[in-house]
Amino acid sequence: MQSTTRVCGRVALSWALAAMVPMGAAWAQAAPTPLTLAEALDRARTTSPVVEIADAQVEAARGRQTQAGAGINPEASYTVENFSGSGVLRGMDSAESTIGLSQQLELGGKREARSETAGKQADAVAVRGRIARADLDLTVRERFAELSAAEERLDLARAALERARKLSDLAQTLVDAGREPPLRVLRAQALAAQAEAQFSIASAELAAAQRGLAVLWGGAESAIDAVGPWEFQQPDERLNTSPTDTLDYRLAVAEHDAAEAALRLEKANAWVDVTVSGGLRRFESTGEQAWIAGISIPIPIQNMNGGAIAAARADDRAAELQLNIALAEMVRRINDARSAFEAADARAAALENQAVRQAEEALSLAQIGYEAGRFQLIDVLDAEDAFASIRNASIDARLARARAAAALIRANAN
Repeated sequence: MQSTTRVCGRVALSWALAAMVPMGAAWAQAAPTPLTLAEALDRARTTSPVVEIADAQVEAARGRQTQAGAGINPEASYTVENFSGSGVLRGMDSAESTIGLSQQLELGGKREARSETAGKQADAVAVRGRIARADLDLTVRERFAELSAAEERLDLARAALERARKLSDLAQTLVDAGREPPLRVLRAQALAAQAEAQFSIASAELAAAQRGLAVLWGGAESAIDAVGPWEFQQPDERLNTSPTDTLDYRLAVAEHDAAEAALRLEKANAWVDVTVSGGLRRFESTGEQAWIAGISIPIPIQNMNGGAIAAARADDRAAELQLNIALAEMVRRINDARSAFEAADARAAALENQAVRQAEEALSLAQIGYEAGRFQLIDVLDAEDAFASIRNASIDARLARARAAAALIRANAN
């Protein structure tokens, strides 16, 4: 009696789970758009906000570089002296008016150093933009693989649901014929209810994977069919990039170059600038005119830019040390990514080549034997559980291999 109650409870719980999750009919309403990995990458590279942000940042950095190379504008002036006073200085008869022009001269190569620094900083921003694109490609590959895995899980759940329904009908037939006790029907119905719930869950997971991929290029479509390989095949010789040629190391080099340029700029800023001026003065009392000229030079007794030079020198030293760290990190990252791929590839191959095939054969034999009366229902249920477990493990292993391949491609990006 307790066993019957437990089985009935499992049936009720399974049907409740199935009711909580929307059925796959809603997913099937819209025909999915076939999409290969290459097409997904192209969409993301073309319309992703990440790419647009990177392009805007590079454009801004190049604009700052252009501005940094601009010179200092000259200054025009006009002055009037000795007017509207008292005595002989009353009115404008004794006024002196001067029209002048002055120009500040940057010494020490400030302009060139400023332009070079902005250019090196723009180069670093450009490398960061390429890194953003490589990271976007990594995310696209991962989510494409997740979508492919979700599609396979949905196919697996659909096939399991069909088998569970047929098994429930067969069990009912055998019970009606007196060849099985009534309890077996309840167990078969529980399996069908669980398969129904799992199919609904797999449908929801597929829809989430579709949205997760489409959002990378700002897409509104909710039905995408991932076609073609997940790109988990053996990476070729193009993924044997030298660590010094990778984007991450190039960024460290670009930042070091920018730090060196900033140090040169601060040293140039220690030079004082000279301002030269000239003009024409008119004496209203006599109507005569005369040229004037002048020069002004700051006296560097309080500020010689020593603090800024020291800070820039420390930044340059830190950037140089960061180069060594970046190189070691890239060597580790590439080696770890390759090892992870090889391990995932070996596990996936073992499951694909042997375990899945054996589990499928065992399930087929159990089904045939049960129909012939040689096996019990429990044998079919055990074979079904083993097959589902191994198939899901195979999908997980291939997904892990796809992610490892994507990480390896990203580590070798140059």
